[in-house]
Amino acid sequence: MTIDDEEKHVREAAVNVIDAPKDLTEEKRETYDVAAAFLADVAARPDAAELLAPWTDAEENAVKRKLDRIVMVLLFFSNLMSGTDKVLLGTAATFGFRTDLHLANSIPYFGMIGFVYLQSFIFQKFPIGKTIGVNVFFYGICTFGNAGAKNFAGLAACRFLLGVFEGAGHSATGIVISMFWKKSEQPWRTAVMFSTLSSVVNGLLSFALQFYNPGPISRWRLLFVIMGCWSIIVGVMDYFFLPSDPTQAWWLTDRQKVIAIRRTAGNQTGILNHHVKWDQVREALVDVKTWLLAVSLNIPNGGLIGFNSLIVQSLGYSVKEVTLLAIPTGVVSWVSSLIFAKLATKTKRPLLCTIISILICLAATIMLKTIPRSNKGGSLAALFILYCYWAPYIIMGSSILYANVAGTTKKIAVYGISYWGYCVGNLVGPQTFISTEAPLYPSATLTMLIGYCLSILLVILYGISCWSSNKLKEKEQAEWEATHHDEDVAEEWKDLTDRQNPYFRYSW
Repeated sequence: MTIDDEEKHVREAAVNVIDAPKDLTEEKRETYDVAAAFLADVAARPDAAELLAPWTDAEENAVKRKLDRIVMVLLFFSNLMSGTDKVLLGTAATFGFRTDLHLANSIPYFGMIGFVYLQSFIFQKFPIGKTIGVNVFFYGICTFGNAGAKNFAGLAACRFLLGVFEGAGHSATGIVISMFWKKSEQPWRTAVMFSTLSSVVNGLLSFALQFYNPGPISRWRLLFVIMGCWSIIVGVMDYFFLPSDPTQAWWLTDRQKVIAIRRTAGNQTGILNHHVKWDQVREALVDVKTWLLAVSLNIPNGGLIGFNSLIVQSLGYSVKEVTLLAIPTGVVSWVSSLIFAKLATKTKRPLLCTIISILICLAATIMLKTIPRSNKGGSLAALFILYCYWAPYIIMGSSILYANVAGTTKKIAVYGISYWGYCVGNLVGPQTFISTEAPLYPSATLTMLIGYCLSILLVILYGISCWSSNKLKEKEQAEWEATHHDEDVAEEWKDLTDRQNPYFRYSW
């Protein structure tokens, strides 16, 4: 479905939903999306005609500005804190902190793998804005714990708990994005919210702390304390300002809440349902698209964790230079994701943009394999280009994922499986860096070359699956309309999965 088709469908859906159901039973309220219940309550009000009247572009833009300034900004900082907290350990090592860094850096991923589903279902059952706030708050507490760790056991416990609280951030952000923004608006905002500026924050902060003369607290402990404070502040802001869904946004008027809900009708992904539906879990498990999304990019991307520090160190730079040279990697990653997200929206060919961005990573990997380390400029340039890896991940692993999965429980199941793939990639990828193969690391480079080639193949297979599914849905829609023309609740508010909803179309 093109962007123009989506916009047209939104307007048509808005007209159809003006006569929102006025007699929803409690059983139906549990089955349907929260939007159906909210619109039913609005339709029963004396001022229903005014609240449900078609909106103007100016009204919609005012709503969108509020969403961008509050929801997007809060999630930007929440994910920034998550990314920063995870990588602080490597920065602390430059300030004299010594432990088994490789193992300690891996421990959070075990916490994520073990608790991502428990956390995700908590997000579904309870107000998501407040649960995100609580989790971000505890990022900070765990970061404080890192500052106070006196041995490896204490550090390992803090790192594991850090993974527990950070593990569901991807799923939570995806749920929020899918309920607040149109499909055409999601790619760029996804790139903004999942920034890679943690490298910039770490680089600048670690460089600044090198001018601090250690007193009562050492540099590496102060590093954790500063970032812990920031996480706690962001968590408190999330708790009070990040709503559970558009109907609970206290900073929106009732009219704006109606617009915020109805403007996303064309997504066909719904808003939110608080009840776990096990049939949607089963559907997620048997859907081939789930597994194509989960494995397509994660193994080659996981290897990049080791690339930056290992290659930069092999080029003979000082500690201060190493910390500063970490900054461009975050900038390149984020800027590339913003550019390709805009390009995907403008061309309406997100998978083609994904393949092009993967080809850039593939070319950079070949450069790293062939350029001798004696060529510092060429090696650094190849390394920085390789950090465009975040662009295909944002388009394929996040924005397409959020746009192409419907049904609250199925969303959580698919997002969780995809995040498992991300965690496994980050555990397996660094293992390909064999110390005896320094400084070229041929095994790691070969793994990444194979991984990116396979990624292109998997992306093509995903596109074929989406195309064939959309063709089938055209027939399903005609049959559905012939037998369900008297339905009083639009399909987008029934908490249907992408397979169950005949009006759903996959983006590819």
